[in-house]
Amino acid sequence: MTAGFWVAIEDAALAALEAEIGSQVQTLETYQGDWRADLEQQAWRLPAVLVTWRRGRGEQVGWGSYDLTLEIRALVVVRQLRGEAQGRRGAGGAYELLEGIRRAWWHQDLGLDLLPLALVEEEALLSGPEFTVYGALYRTRMVQDFS
Repeated sequence: MTAGFWVAIEDAALAALEAEIGSQVQTLETYQGDWRADLEQQAWRLPAVLVTWRRGRGEQVGWGSYDLTLEIRALVVVRQLRGEAQGRRGAGGAYELLEGIRRAWWHQDLGLDLLPLALVEEEALLSGPEFTVYGALYRTRMVQDFS
């Protein structure tokens, strides 16, 4: 597995989201950082969907063969000056974007040699009068053979 593998997964995940919700968001990119600090600095044009890696784990299943479990998260960041409820429920709100992410990723292999992505959890990370942030965690698996 090379660094190009991770880039390919990120690119495929972004392409799927671009096709499904690209017209609904102002920022769609990969991200690894402290979203809370960057939110305070207003680093993104909102609404934003940020694709982040949560973890990858390997488990040996045979001589030179491993099952790799990969977890990828979409952070949905919405700014709604009409209040917290509109940030979740309104047009272009978090719920609408989460539904678009489900259509783009759930039970999709992104055109790669992966098991289809499975939704693990969606959670509210921040709900306030100005900003709403949700996380949607997806998991996939693949086999890495070194023999």
